Amino acid sequence: MENQQNKTCPTSLNNLRAEIDKVDDQLISLLESRMKIIDRVGELKKSNNEKFFIRSNREADMIKNLIKKSDSSFPKSSIISIWRKIIAAANMHEQKLKISIHNPKNIPDYSYLVREYYNEEVPIFSHDSLTNIVTEIEKGETQIGVFSLPKANQEGAKPDESSDNWWINLANNKSGIKVFAKLPFVEFSDKKTNIQDSSNLVMVAIKEAEKSSEDNSLLYVEVPKEISKSQILSSFKENKLDAKILKSVKLAQVENMMFYLVEVSGFYEESDVALKNFSKSKIKPYVKVLGCYALPIKI
Repeated sequence: MENQQNKTCPTSLNNLRAEIDKVDDQLISLLESRMKIIDRVGELKKSNNEKFFIRSNREADMIKNLIKKSDSSFPKSSIISIWRKIIAAANMHEQKLKISIHNPKNIPDYSYLVREYYNEEVPIFSHDSLTNIVTEIEKGETQIGVFSLPKANQEGAKPDESSDNWWINLANNKSGIKVFAKLPFVEFSDKKTNIQDSSNLVMVAIKEAEKSSEDNSLLYVEVPKEISKSQILSSFKENKLDAKILKSVKLAQVENMMFYLVEVSGFYEESDVALKNFSKSKIKPYVKVLGCYALPIKI
């Protein structure tokens, strides 16, 4: 009996391996079929005169839906990683991509996070200059810019002591550059990685706002300097806006005003009634929507 089992086990293993190879062949064939559909999608977008093809919020919803459909036998983190690479390959197939990271302090995590979201083949360049990145995007030389979300004001620090004021410049751009995604794309509940604790990045491009199933919006808010943070938050609350102040800045060249970077729960455009009502509130704020992004996947 034992000899018989030893003789049949290799054959059984070979049969199982053959089944795996067959499934792998099917996966490759399906990926090729998927890319042919991407060709048709790209042509349709070109015929509609679209300049930027990436639909990051649809991509986020797609992956979230796939996770819901999967059983527990395949890790969620692997599904996310695999489909991000599939999507990134499709992005690059549709149009040429170049990414420029604003990284004056040469933080290596920034490039790591961007490559995790896309792939190793996307050309990524680091820049010290905000102006150079904006100029490259406007000229079409770079399709995506990446900036670090500033950390909250440190205790005792002056409000204008910051090298992270790219959002002030972005609020004043006339080219339609908007925030469209945030990294990291995944939040681990058990803190498997500490990268997300040190680096939160946003990606910008010239594109229309896009809604997903769950979003946050970034706002630029300008108010007279005598208006306090608590007054600003109270005004948001009065207009049923769930807001968090990420940064406050006082510029030496604008003595009478304070500038705030604010994250608001939900998808908002400047035409939304809630933001219009906030703009008309007694604190007299000037508001610009910097963009929006899908909430990260939590696993």
